[in-house]
Amino acid sequence: MKTKIIRWYTTFFILLGFSPLALSAEWLLGTGKYDITGPAADVGMVGYGETSQTTKGIHSRLWSRAFVIANPQDSQRLVFVSADLQSITQGVKQGVVAKLKSRYGNDRFTDENVMLTATHTHVGPGGYDHYVMLNMSALGYAEDNYNAIVEGIYQSIVMANSSLAEGDIYLEQGTLLNTSVNRNPEPYAQNPDTGNYQYDTNKTMTQLKLVNANNKALGIINWFALHNVSLGTGQRQLSSDHKGAASYLFEQWASNQTDSTGNLVAAFANSNLGDASPNICGPGNGCGSSEYESLELAAEKQANKAKSLYSTSNNKLLNNLDYRHQYIYFPGYTVAGEYTGEGQQNICEGAVGWSFTAGSSWDGPSGIDGIFEGMSVENEGIEWDRSESLFESVIRGFPLFGLMNAFSAAAVYKDTQDDPCQYPKPTFVERKVVGQQLYTPYLPFQMFRIGSLVLVAAPSEMTTMAGRRLEEKVLASMQGHGVTRVVIAGLANAYTGYVTTHEEFDRQHYEGGHTIYGPNTLAAYQQIYTGMANAMNNNLAVDAGPTPTDLSNDQIIHVIGVVYDDKRLWESFGQVWNDVRNNYSIGDTVSASFRSGHPRNDFRTGDTFIEIQRKVNGNWETYLTDNDLDTRFIWTRDTAVDCLACSFAEGQWVIGEDTPAGTYRIKHKGNWKSGWTGKVSSYSGKSSSFTVNN
Repeated sequence: MKTKIIRWYTTFFILLGFSPLALSAEWLLGTGKYDITGPAADVGMVGYGETSQTTKGIHSRLWSRAFVIANPQDSQRLVFVSADLQSITQGVKQGVVAKLKSRYGNDRFTDENVMLTATHTHVGPGGYDHYVMLNMSALGYAEDNYNAIVEGIYQSIVMANSSLAEGDIYLEQGTLLNTSVNRNPEPYAQNPDTGNYQYDTNKTMTQLKLVNANNKALGIINWFALHNVSLGTGQRQLSSDHKGAASYLFEQWASNQTDSTGNLVAAFANSNLGDASPNICGPGNGCGSSEYESLELAAEKQANKAKSLYSTSNNKLLNNLDYRHQYIYFPGYTVAGEYTGEGQQNICEGAVGWSFTAGSSWDGPSGIDGIFEGMSVENEGIEWDRSESLFESVIRGFPLFGLMNAFSAAAVYKDTQDDPCQYPKPTFVERKVVGQQLYTPYLPFQMFRIGSLVLVAAPSEMTTMAGRRLEEKVLASMQGHGVTRVVIAGLANAYTGYVTTHEEFDRQHYEGGHTIYGPNTLAAYQQIYTGMANAMNNNLAVDAGPTPTDLSNDQIIHVIGVVYDDKRLWESFGQVWNDVRNNYSIGDTVSASFRSGHPRNDFRTGDTFIEIQRKVNGNWETYLTDNDLDTRFIWTRDTAVDCLACSFAEGQWVIGEDTPAGTYRIKHKGNWKSGWTGKVSSYSGKSSSFTVNN
């Protein structure tokens, strides 16, 4: 009888796509990585809200890193994704889950067991939301970017699921200092529980190490709270910033480790980053001689800490996998006095405060005259006066007119009233503006349990103290049930601004002004997640809640696409415009430019716009691509009056210290669009060869 049962289980799991050997393993694990780099030209970046900050090339490609963790005893599994994006929008989550259901059926991957998170880079292309706010800087909806993101995340999950094999997970935590600073210490200081903590930002890195049956590392996931803003408002090349650079450095290092599979996937995910900045030496200053150097300093610190945790991992997680998910229609949601401390309260209708328009004075001030952090109902008429002209000056500084041009600033100003529920926030603009919504009102709440670790998904940017209080509430609810660590998984499944503590909200600095659902937002999170924790403890289901509407077909204003590419009659696409010198040394910058087509003609997903090629035994081999930290792909328009649709592609390479002497060249690959037929064709160009001397 026992033999028959084993044979039946073996057949059952083979049908599910699992190896019978995996029945004895603690976990089934899979990893995947896929390119999600979007339009590298003429699309506004999302993060700083600067309409002039349009994409003009690539500093580093953007990636989706996916991890599938499954229980070998049944078909239960979960997906965690960390993507190099400003945020995961609700539309992206809907799109990814729809593609997974189309491939695997309706039950294997759902809203419940798929957690998508973002690293929060501020220098990626925007326009991929189905709500208004995050599309403003792109001046509309960029459907090609949205499709690239959804397809890339989906493909990374497929890769991870296809590679499932038996393995183990190790959990470690460590303290990382001199890497983050609280960019808004005044609101933080208002919290009465600051004395309970040594630091005013979350200095803990939590890391999972995934290994196969041969104890070879497949991947790591770590969470460290840090705004991904080493690159500022002057940056024009797409970049994953310091989080992506840390992944790059770790993956390069791991490829040479004997205890790694050689293609390890390393996710440097985010946590309660709301007031945590990498600019530890002052506003916009990460202590490097340039923003790129500051980026690499922040990346190296995180990568080095991750290496230390990787090398000392000995806390194996036992198999206990669970998850919960529910949607809450947030405006009007009732929060019990147990969580508010002020009796029963309702969540406010969404509104953006005036201080939001100031931006973060530390990481990205808007610089608009008359606007500052701390604009409150309480100091109105004393430190500032609301007026139609002030409103219009802010509108000119932000891209509201470009996207919502069906109404005037004056009309918005006169129709907007302060909401007593939001006190002391003075309302700059409401969530619902003339039939359009800035953010989703359907907030997704999700919790994963992986052994003794619980991940709490935040569809927002939580401040240090807000995250700490939420983690403590959940841990207190689950501590007697084998849970020892709770971690905020930041910017997950949707984006709805910030979450501050009530005390921080009252100060109405940037983060408080961007806590759109009012002062009891954190209390609501605590109530919802405490209920979810208790449901998990008692093996109970939670109400799925109202399904958000799919707005993918409701987008009105679209980013203008490529009309055509041009060149003069005697020119050719890929033709060298400015060539290289004959000789270079370590530390020099090599540059070559080419007549080019528009990068939006083809994102070159999984490929590159430039290659640094090295001559080896008479053959040209790829040495570096546009994803490497020492290269830059820079795209610019030709300003000549006789070539208005012409452009240039420049390949740059800063020669690193470990570069071997030899012969090299720069190759550019691209695509151009015919104005007569609309056909898109590929081309390439190569610089002259040059020598690198040691």
